Amino acid sequence: MRKSDIVSRVNYGSLSVDVQEHNRIIVADAGFYAITGYTMQDVMEQQLCFQDLFVKEDYPIYAKELSAILAIQDTAYLEHRLQRKDGSITHVFCLGKQRKDENGRLIGEITLTDISHIKRLQAKYNETELELEALIQNLPGSVSIVEIKETAMHLLHATESYFRQFGYTREEYMATSNGGILGKLFYPQDLPILNQQIEAIVRGEKTICMQVRAVRKDQSLMWLDVRGQFLRMQNGNPLFYLATFDITKAKQRDEELRLQTERYQLIAEHTDELFYDYDVKHDILHLPQNYLPVRQGKIPAAITGYLKRSIPKKVVHPEDYPRFLRELMSCLTEEKKTSIEVRIRMPDMEDYEWYRLICVCSANEQGEIVRLFGRQSSVDNLKRLKKTVSEDKRIIERLSTTDPVTGLLNRVTFKERCGLYLEDADSDACYALVYSDFNDFSYVNDNFGYDSGNTMLYEFGSMISASPATVFGSRINSDYFLCLMKTGTRDELEQLVRERDALFIQRQRRKYPTSEIQVATGISFIDPRHFDVTVDIDNANLARRKAKTGKNDLCCVYYEALRAARAREKNIAAELHGAIASHTVELFLQPKFMMDDLQIIGAEALVRWRNADGTYRMPSEFIEVLEKVGYIVDLDFFMYEEVLRCLRRWQEDGRPLVPISVNFSRLHNNYPDFVDRVIGLARRYQIDSRYIEIEVTESAFASDAEQMESNLRRLREAGFSIDIDDFGKGYSSLSLLMGSPIDVIKVDKAFVDSIELSEKHREYFKRMCMLIQATEKEIVFEGVENRNQADFLCACGFKKAQGWLLDKAVPVSVFEQKYVGSPAC
Repeated sequence: MRKSDIVSRVNYGSLSVDVQEHNRIIVADAGFYAITGYTMQDVMEQQLCFQDLFVKEDYPIYAKELSAILAIQDTAYLEHRLQRKDGSITHVFCLGKQRKDENGRLIGEITLTDISHIKRLQAKYNETELELEALIQNLPGSVSIVEIKETAMHLLHATESYFRQFGYTREEYMATSNGGILGKLFYPQDLPILNQQIEAIVRGEKTICMQVRAVRKDQSLMWLDVRGQFLRMQNGNPLFYLATFDITKAKQRDEELRLQTERYQLIAEHTDELFYDYDVKHDILHLPQNYLPVRQGKIPAAITGYLKRSIPKKVVHPEDYPRFLRELMSCLTEEKKTSIEVRIRMPDMEDYEWYRLICVCSANEQGEIVRLFGRQSSVDNLKRLKKTVSEDKRIIERLSTTDPVTGLLNRVTFKERCGLYLEDADSDACYALVYSDFNDFSYVNDNFGYDSGNTMLYEFGSMISASPATVFGSRINSDYFLCLMKTGTRDELEQLVRERDALFIQRQRRKYPTSEIQVATGISFIDPRHFDVTVDIDNANLARRKAKTGKNDLCCVYYEALRAARAREKNIAAELHGAIASHTVELFLQPKFMMDDLQIIGAEALVRWRNADGTYRMPSEFIEVLEKVGYIVDLDFFMYEEVLRCLRRWQEDGRPLVPISVNFSRLHNNYPDFVDRVIGLARRYQIDSRYIEIEVTESAFASDAEQMESNLRRLREAGFSIDIDDFGKGYSSLSLLMGSPIDVIKVDKAFVDSIELSEKHREYFKRMCMLIQATEKEIVFEGVENRNQADFLCACGFKKAQGWLLDKAVPVSVFEQKYVGSPAC
């Protein structure tokens, strides 16, 4: 049998896609390239995916229908619009099936049939049954031929897809419909529609067009769109061919849209939200009849010439209008959804308020934007709230990044900003870190009070800030200052530092003539290309220490000989493990207490390193060194086991147990067995985890916050309490508190010291603590040294602290005698 001209001119193409790699096209044939306009190189570059061939808005519907079909059968057959490489659109049938290749990958085998030509020629080639049969097999949906006789439609022929729509096989359908009478499967209430069509045909009508409901085999209802054209007369009866489309989903969407419109109308009637509809072609903005200004007659429900008369310009704030107009015009040129916040003055308002406008565009079949649907809702209260939160955040950030006495940066922030600044350093400039502290500063505090001492600190900080050579300044702690300076030459920089220190000393001597106030300063010139903030600060500090030993010249520039101090650091690292083995590294405990009655509630484990002469090295002499070389991990676990042994001994002696916090360095974050090791040791010593508090510093979250949070969360789930130490030294404190697994906040001593500075500092302090308290964390204050501080904290509603008001850190034996009691008999 000869293939018809129509069939011979149908274009076919095939392609294979990797389903597991976003449907990336692996291979395609010449037919595919001819249909789509893409080339073999496009596929070879491995960037072309199957969904790229779709008109953008069609793909979600296609993918959903494809998934539904593949869920119940291996092969899917769908029609869709295809967007060629040049942007033009054609129609294709898509026949797809899935298989697994030799590597187990899921591969989609797809055949495309270009039916645009067939659609164009359908009217021309419908003369013979042979050509009609060929055409039917290449048309979308389901196609059938019916005969009108005896006031009924009788099915003569249909494609397999026709029967599948009803859920029947061909034989089942014919049996159920009494030999193919269409009305037998229609919903009874829709039979009058069918009868009207038949009556029209009897009167000579040559077309069929109706939407009716039919009953599937599973008794579910579906909507069918039936369109037909007269074919010819046979035995005195007219023959029609019908194209039948399942439009159930479209009807459901229409119904949902209707219900959604009703819901929107209900919302509009009972809220301040405004829904509107813009007719692009006629330039008319439609407002709801129930909108108050419309009801009151202030504005019409249909505003004509909306853009032509520049109506938006009259209501949108002048500063926001250009942005509003850009967004509106972009919506009118491409189909999309947009959201924008602008200030608008509504007809019943005297001033502008903030509104959020959400717009959705609708296009016709030619892709032209014809409608714009929008919603306008007030966000003025939200804007005001955001402004308040932003102001509070700035206050807290200032407290968290700066020193409350001098206004200079704290140490952590200073180091971070120096590192960032020097990344873009001027190669022709001279840079140095300058480290300073006061000699005889205690004389002012002891004889004139802390307010006078704070005034002196403030004045020196102001001189640092006022210097044209200062890039950043920082008060490290107490009377220790650090700044990054930039000048043209080394001599110029050194001269500025000496003049600054001399002027400061001169001013203080006039105020305190009997004092011996001096400023010891170390200068470390740095090469920005090889800047290491920790090493260079250490160099400046070494120079400062050297300057303090001088009698006449208290300004020292770092030089090579000072590296001998680093050798000492190496000795500390080399001696650690021997000191642990010989137990010259010892556990000390500092009690935590209630400030109102000084009752003990716990303790913090602190390390002391005993020298051969019986004196002790303080942690400040070796902790930072051990952190540098990584030995801090060994020291931390040694101290942890010492705490577990201590608690085990108290437990066996029948003494009461108190929770003990143990410090862990951020370096533990680098070890995957950290959490398991902590939990395993507690179980080995049979100590309930509620008696152990894991204490980390705020800076521990800086390097790998995600891993640190994961570790702490696991420890918390195992029953350990999590403390964050030195809170307030960093500048990310607020975000840290909100999301991290933290139980106890230990507020840094610097904030406690600020209580006695001024009423302003006390107010800042209270606001910060209230924000911390809002996160529902327990608060412990470090460095509480006198009754005035304790009374103020208690008055603010805070009770827990540690510090010299009760006791300093003491050996375990002394702690047991003072606070734990004698063993039970």
